[in-house]
Amino acid sequence: MILGKKFKTAFIGAGVLALFCALTAVRATAQIAHNDEFVQRDGTRLTLGGETFRYGGPNIEWLGVEGYGPLDAMGPRYPSKFEVDDALDTVKAMGGRVIRSQTMGDSVGCDLCMEPKVGEFNPEAFKHIDYAVKAAHDRGLRLILTLNGDCANCSLSGAGEYFKDRKGDSFKDFFTDPVVIARFEKHIAALMNHKSTLTGIALKDDPTIMAWENCNACGVLVALTSPGQDMKPYVSWIDTIGTFIKSIDKKHLYEDNTGFFIFDPSGAALDAKTSDIVTSEYYPHWDAVFNFGQAKTTAETFPKHAAMVTGKGKVYVINEYGWDVTDWATQDDLQKALAAMANDPKISGDDFWALQAHVDGYGWQPLPVNIPNAQFSKMGESGQWWALYYGGITTLINSKEDMAARAELLRSHAFAMAGVSVPPHAIPPAPVVTSGGMGAITWRGSAGAVSYSVERKDNDASPWKTVCDKCATDESTPWIDPHPAQGIFGIKYRVTAYNADGKPSAPSPER
Repeated sequence: MILGKKFKTAFIGAGVLALFCALTAVRATAQIAHNDEFVQRDGTRLTLGGETFRYGGPNIEWLGVEGYGPLDAMGPRYPSKFEVDDALDTVKAMGGRVIRSQTMGDSVGCDLCMEPKVGEFNPEAFKHIDYAVKAAHDRGLRLILTLNGDCANCSLSGAGEYFKDRKGDSFKDFFTDPVVIARFEKHIAALMNHKSTLTGIALKDDPTIMAWENCNACGVLVALTSPGQDMKPYVSWIDTIGTFIKSIDKKHLYEDNTGFFIFDPSGAALDAKTSDIVTSEYYPHWDAVFNFGQAKTTAETFPKHAAMVTGKGKVYVINEYGWDVTDWATQDDLQKALAAMANDPKISGDDFWALQAHVDGYGWQPLPVNIPNAQFSKMGESGQWWALYYGGITTLINSKEDMAARAELLRSHAFAMAGVSVPPHAIPPAPVVTSGGMGAITWRGSAGAVSYSVERKDNDASPWKTVCDKCATDESTPWIDPHPAQGIFGIKYRVTAYNADGKPSAPSPER
């Protein structure tokens, strides 16, 4: 049959579109394939299902306990299931494959912690860890769990909790005192042997966990306070802990994040026998504040360190890096750093610091370490510079527009690390209107949304009328109707979310 030119063009175009959609679906499936298999190490690369596994993703420190790590005036609290789900849905929308989460492996010294007092464990805390692990598994995501060192209110970031009753109270005791090491090993064993209340699977047997990370840069303080001294008595701790972990769990990878490989000139850390992965944390922000005796972090730092680590036969990843304007002055600077990561096959993965989520009622989680001083925030520790909200918010340091643009760079980078084309943005879930009355409404945000439209129906017989056409964001709630309908009763609203491609969600249930 001879087809007309217009029809043939439309037919071919439809075929190309169908093929594109099919390939996109295949890539998306490939990204979460082998969900119940363990990520493994093959020399200096990670593998999953026999194929090279590379990843981008975020740090989400608070999945186990909020307000434990970065200083929070509200203090420790458990995240809601919605917060966890929203954060993980955002990771998926951003192309992430691996999340590093400190408080799913480390929380000590508080009532809500997994170890409120040394040697005593809290079943309620483990339930929240169980939920986050299952939620990650259900989305095809992997986890790196840090075992120590992220506490804002503890002695020496948490390590001190294990030796504060011992004589000397020295940070070095964490690495050398057999009693202190045994206490930490008890924490590790309790975590790894814990059997999920939701799946019945012990954490040591759950492939959702990619790696156990020994600590949060715990060796840096030793190196800085002992310049020129022999680091071997402390570096040997890497294998002490690694040997203990592998005596319980031979399925997961062991990640060394002591930082010794950078600060110990002997190179002993890279000769450790038990570590599968070696990593560090990278912030030009802090280079400007502290003199660590190292060259300033640039895009060239990452392949340099990758060569050092893989040269010793280990896997190299970047477990923390800054994304914002205090770390990389321009978006081009950030893109150059991301390209250096993606283009070097010796770099197996990276996680930016740090992703925030919507909350149950409306809007976003509050800024962590919310120091309302721009000058301090430019130099010190503050979520004003490092907290990332997908779609962007305005802080003292970052503009909404710049944050949103950098989030898109991170999204494209994560898909590049996974080796897949960047797909269209996911359709956000329908929002939920959580309160309304007197012309004001609030709604629970949608993962991946960058704007919202609001419709109003003045009574049951009236049609829906758009009163806000993509004019609102998650910073806009409570949203005030500029021309509210007359009367109090019978007025209803609904909200629709839009992604960065301008595609709408289903509208919220009316309220």
